[in-house]
Amino acid sequence: MLRATASVLGLALAACAAGPPREVATATSKLADRRLEGAPGESLPWAEFNADTFARAKAEHRFILLDGSAEWCHWCHVMEATTYHDPAVRKLIADHFIAAKVDVDSRPDIEERYGAWGWPATVIFTADGAEVGKYKGYLAPTDFAEALRGVIAQSGFVEGEVAAPMGAESTSGLPEEEISWIAHLTEIELAEYWDSAQGSWGHGQKVPLYWDNAWALERARTGDHVARDRVLFALEQQLKIIDPIWGGIYQYSTGGDWNHPHFEKLTRFQAGALDNYAAAYALTHDSKWLGAAKAITGFVEAFMTSPEGTFYATMDADLNAHEPSKPFVSGPDYYARSDAQRKTLGLPRIDVHEYGADNGLAIAAYVTLYQATLDPNALSVAKRAAQVIADTHLTDRGAVTHERVRDGARIYLADNVAFGWALVRLNEATHDAAWLERAKRVADFLGTNLFDEKAGGFWASTPDPNAVGVFATQRKPFEDNVLAVRFLARLAKQVPTEGYRRFIARTLRSVATPAQIKGRGRMLGDFLLALDETAGSR
Repeated sequence: MLRATASVLGLALAACAAGPPREVATATSKLADRRLEGAPGESLPWAEFNADTFARAKAEHRFILLDGSAEWCHWCHVMEATTYHDPAVRKLIADHFIAAKVDVDSRPDIEERYGAWGWPATVIFTADGAEVGKYKGYLAPTDFAEALRGVIAQSGFVEGEVAAPMGAESTSGLPEEEISWIAHLTEIELAEYWDSAQGSWGHGQKVPLYWDNAWALERARTGDHVARDRVLFALEQQLKIIDPIWGGIYQYSTGGDWNHPHFEKLTRFQAGALDNYAAAYALTHDSKWLGAAKAITGFVEAFMTSPEGTFYATMDADLNAHEPSKPFVSGPDYYARSDAQRKTLGLPRIDVHEYGADNGLAIAAYVTLYQATLDPNALSVAKRAAQVIADTHLTDRGAVTHERVRDGARIYLADNVAFGWALVRLNEATHDAAWLERAKRVADFLGTNLFDEKAGGFWASTPDPNAVGVFATQRKPFEDNVLAVRFLARLAKQVPTEGYRRFIARTLRSVATPAQIKGRGRMLGDFLLALDETAGSR
């Protein structure tokens, strides 16, 4: 079953962070007014976030202001329409900054590095690429102007310290005897987050934590009654954030309960929910869970599937957030309407990118549905999407690209481990050696091009020769390394080689440190699954 990584889910826990409660209604109202009346002034002349922009900043003695935002994100829409149209903010930017905007879904490196800061994430750099300010979520105009003035006041233009060379984040691994101790502590840590009143783990945002659900479902399958009761309660509660009209699960709910959803729909969340509900049906044979799974696939196949059968990335939280000439309709207003009323107004924007990681997770989820139901359509959907992604995203070297564009493309760990996971899951369901051969090619690419031979673990991406400042330091994301371990563990069962076992053991020892586990908070299910799946093979 699919156990998605936090790079494709955990980052979203902070995503699209709301502003202070007193500003929520006001800011959203301003956005609606601006859309209805037409926004005064033009949008900022956003620069590309690349080496040329850093060179320009150095020549002009400016800071770089990065707006890390998601196309589907409600509070990103609000900040764009209000804060970035405020005269005081715009003057400060014009005088001292170069503003660059990045769609974080298109840049896994930015998503991984700044996801904990929420979307929108605002990061300010010197021209040498040193971070001098990081700000989480929506910022009202007055707060943002104050933050910009604070950066400027540090000493005018500051030449930042250049980051250490690539590889500086290598960490020494743990000995094998300590990993079992880490596993025990991790289970205790996760148990402390359990919300007995509302279900799921954590008491703030209520999020469909599908990797935690997946781990609890696996424990329930082996006879753990506490895990069974908890996960079925969590899955019951999160039914409240499935769209009753179109199906599909919303990203999360605020207010400490499941009754205040944010309405964006991300394919990675559809994949996680589908996997969980299919597994719950396999565990219990309760038609309620199959109905929930069908509500997910109904939405995905109606709205988020390309004519070729691949999966699109996201559907917006709001209507017309990207079209200033049309009336803005907020998510709570739009999704309260009937099917006919929604379609009369129009569809929220669908991001039609076919990202490798999103498709891998969705394909694997459909495999879980097939194994739970033996529904040939579920397997057909998975195979069709996997074949197209293999044809359009796999390079001659066996690497999986983020998008269809291949020439000179930077290769990201997240796309490779997620699609590799899908390939090995397809092989498990079909026993078709073609899927296994493709999975082996992906694994071989990872081992040759992304593995840190010195300290173990996989780098987040192939090197960027034009990287500046902090971006010149390669990173080893915990979540993607965990899915790499799980992919390789499944692959090693079919192809038992010493090389795969070495990658598994050294990667686990690299990432399984108390500090990293503590930093994960409630997002621990995938790691626990990795420990269970690799027992005896490390």
